Amino acid sequence: MDFNGPSSTISLARHQDTFLTLKETSVERRFDMPFRPTYPYEGSYLSHAHGALIARLHETGMIDVGIDGWLLPADALKLYEHAFCCGGDILELGAYRGLSASIMSSAIVDSGRRSTIVSIDLDEDAIELSTRQLKGMPGGDDVYFFRDDAASAVRNLAGIKRQFAFAFVDHSHAYDHVLPACQILHRVVELGGFALFHDFNDPRNSNEATLDYGVYQGVLDGLRVDRWEFWGIYGCSGLFRRIGPC
Repeated sequence: MDFNGPSSTISLARHQDTFLTLKETSVERRFDMPFRPTYPYEGSYLSHAHGALIARLHETGMIDVGIDGWLLPADALKLYEHAFCCGGDILELGAYRGLSASIMSSAIVDSGRRSTIVSIDLDEDAIELSTRQLKGMPGGDDVYFFRDDAASAVRNLAGIKRQFAFAFVDHSHAYDHVLPACQILHRVVELGGFALFHDFNDPRNSNEATLDYGVYQGVLDGLRVDRWEFWGIYGCSGLFRRIGPC
């Protein structure tokens, strides 16, 4: 199955009806925002591995594939779909323990293509653990971990004109960290490419007492409407597509 990347003329599905205001995110809805495909394909899943992601769940409702992390079923299915279908390299901001990178690298292998994942994290321990987790896994050799601040990494990648078909952003929950990365993300995501923001509709974003949560606000303040458009919420992740010039 070849989608030929984000510039393809295939018909994609945009789910504008899933948008939530900040006030609406104060009510727990993460478990009620189902996975819905962006790309067209037959059946419920792209592959056996795609469906297997949600075969076993932790008591918290998160997926359980043997690697630490916090991904709802809809989050994991969306990650796999875009890694499988995007047709190019992927940027990840926030590695943690390698869960999301393992899902995306597996999807790339299953798609039949060879692409690179560049994963950025400020925590040296996270990089070490993620590297260890992906060793020997499908596509693991094509995942490259680097220690850097998210915004700094995006600026450096833009400086060498590095481009990505898809980005997964999960490096911080703090507004002051999310905002600067979002303001320059268009410089490294291809025109027509997508970015998925984890914890976008987490209820803690709307709680003024939770000072270290501002993902929703950072994303919407950082992504200019002439460069990005909203495409959907799945689980606790918000999907946006780059539509405008640099």
